[in-house]
Amino acid sequence: MREFRFGLVWRGDGDVREVASRAEDTGYATLLFPDHTGMPAPLPAMAAAAAVTERLRLGTQVINIAFRPLGLLAQEAATVDVISGGRLELGIGAGYAEEEVRSVGLPFDRAGARIREVARALEVLPRLFGGETVTEEPGPGRLAGFRLEPLPPQGRSVPLMAGGNGDRMLAVAAAGADIVQFTGFTAPPLGDYSFFTTAGLADRVEHVRLRAGDRFPDLELSLLIQHAHVTDDPAGTAAGLVGEVIPMETALESPFLLFGTVDAICERIIELRERFGVSYLTVFDGRETGFDQVVSRLAGA
Repeated sequence: MREFRFGLVWRGDGDVREVASRAEDTGYATLLFPDHTGMPAPLPAMAAAAAVTERLRLGTQVINIAFRPLGLLAQEAATVDVISGGRLELGIGAGYAEEEVRSVGLPFDRAGARIREVARALEVLPRLFGGETVTEEPGPGRLAGFRLEPLPPQGRSVPLMAGGNGDRMLAVAAAGADIVQFTGFTAPPLGDYSFFTTAGLADRVEHVRLRAGDRFPDLELSLLIQHAHVTDDPAGTAAGLVGEVIPMETALESPFLLFGTVDAICERIIELRERFGVSYLTVFDGRETGFDQVVSRLAGA
């Protein structure tokens, strides 16, 4: 059984160096950086966090595959791995924010095409990180005799994360990622919450198991927790945060929402690992919500 790891997402609030130092001291395994317009770019921010930490791993939550040519993404990611001394974890996503992509003058392809680009990245990036010279079938944005310099210290072992909620994206993650993350819902405009329950997670894990085949035992399974609050009033806290979006019965039992005392949340997380093999949980806040207490207790357990 894998040890627990916890990730903290930094969305641009406060000094990233202070946040990184606190995350490392608390016991978070990773500090993760979103990839959106209107906030700090992830890769430079990761380099800043690397400069003030020693153990904390730096990841993306997640790189939008539409924003960068694959070769340049590999170059920037490898540079972060060099700067951090081999602490990079690269999360890759198909992107959903059409307005953001079009605002910088880039085309926004249909979902199937974007998902295929994620699959391509999961196949090509380890080859580049391992020092191969890569030539792909000719086409826009395809590599033609590209070799990465400098190489990342982790080489082909740079952990790659992908995931989501839908069948196609999870199948791609199962086939090529090292870390598969479950989000529990599909982003707007679809806004599908049909897998936001414990039964829904069971369905999604089984979907990944079937698609991964012999790879499944080697996958690290992750949850993106939407809200995690230490509280003596779970129902009241849930109602104030998600009551207009999620039915209360679902909110209180969903594995993607954690409300309760430190003891109750720890018990729930341990149950999720025992039942589903989920060992890596990522949250958007820890200090203000009290979740840092959970991390301090369970990290590495």
